[in-house]
Amino acid sequence: MLSTPPAGTAVELTEKRMFMLFPTPMFMGKLPDMSVCDRVEKKVREMQKSGKGRSAPKGASPAWMSPDDLYDLPEMKELVDVIMAETGKVLDAFAVKRDSHYITSMWANITHPNHRQDIHVHPNCFLSGLVYIKTPMNCGPTLFASPRKFTKNFEPRYTAKNELNSDFIIIPAEKGRMLIWPSHVPHAVEQGTADETEDRTPSTS
Repeated sequence: MLSTPPAGTAVELTEKRMFMLFPTPMFMGKLPDMSVCDRVEKKVREMQKSGKGRSAPKGASPAWMSPDDLYDLPEMKELVDVIMAETGKVLDAFAVKRDSHYITSMWANITHPNHRQDIHVHPNCFLSGLVYIKTPMNCGPTLFASPRKFTKNFEPRYTAKNELNSDFIIIPAEKGRMLIWPSHVPHAVEQGTADETEDRTPSTS
């Protein structure tokens, strides 16, 4: 028959430690030259005005997406140079063996500031990322979901949320902020409460 040791005398493991089993990194930083955002926005709006890209159907929340080859445009070189340098460092952190790396697609979105985008992933690439080009106050933040969320069949109640039990992380939109993450991580744009006369412009690759 098992017995419980008296309080204060319970036996504990020795040499205890905790380590992260399969960590999922998020790399975040700010553009060193914020005026890059203004030059990118100018080019993107020129493209929108000229009819390039595609707009949401009539009656839907206002949204426009550019062609996905922005990395080829001379006006994007400043931004592309930063993306290539930072993704190179991320690949180094993953110890990826390579001769080079490249951008498979890069596009810009202009949306209603409170526009919500459903959760999704970017297939057929190793890394995904975004740069916030224009971010009205209180516009929708980006939500990242733990891939484990979709494999759970049991969920306990928690006394507090922390990095070990949280399935969602929300990162506010901020002009010039760049995020880079593994492409299998699901993400979405949450509902915002911004002034509806402005719009939200992220660039994604």
